[in-house]
Amino acid sequence: MMDTRIALPSCSFLSCSFLLVTCISTAQAASYDHRDRAGSTDIALRLNYLEEESYSGPEGTKIEVQDEMGFGFGAMYNVDAHWAFGGSFDGSSSDYRATAIPDSDPSFVYFNQLDSYSINFDAIYYFLDNHITPYVTASIGWTEIDSNIPTGPGYPVCWWDWWGYYCDYHTPSKEEGGFNYKAGVGLRWDISRNFAVRGSYSYSEVDIDVAGDNPSNSIWRLEFVAPM
Repeated sequence: MMDTRIALPSCSFLSCSFLLVTCISTAQAASYDHRDRAGSTDIALRLNYLEEESYSGPEGTKIEVQDEMGFGFGAMYNVDAHWAFGGSFDGSSSDYRATAIPDSDPSFVYFNQLDSYSINFDAIYYFLDNHITPYVTASIGWTEIDSNIPTGPGYPVCWWDWWGYYCDYHTPSKEEGGFNYKAGVGLRWDISRNFAVRGSYSYSEVDIDVAGDNPSNSIWRLEFVAPM
């Protein structure tokens, strides 16, 4: 049976930014005439801080994934002042350390990079019809994870692109994909009629097997939003 340990930083970049935004927005709350959210579309650039993870498998095997900053973008349609639905894309590349213990040889340590890409369907519920409001969010989507562990010999790949004929070298690697599920809480601040920020914390899990369990993430997210 595998146990998962998640290390919580005392104050990550995004969590500190989230607290700072909260303090500043509270001081300015009375002076802003906010845009009605109903019927508008929010275009967002996302900064995602993924906390480190550690997975322990049978007979001393272990995978340790380092914390990392990822990026993404999304679009949400505000059905009314409270409900919003839309989609998003997120990507990240995290360094990891894997410890393997073969049957007949001493243990060895392997270092590489874990690439992850997700396409999500998102829902948000804003509690207040105001320019500062807490919210809850949930997502479901599909995640592809590439361990960058080679599974065969490399080979050249060539194709025609708009600037001409292009060639590269491709090495197949171990990849897996599965459904992802997320749930989180956050705070939105409409700084002006044309700009807003959202800060949130969410828990994510992907339905694939890593060392006997589904990989999970604690994600701190800061979003720069353009209401349209």
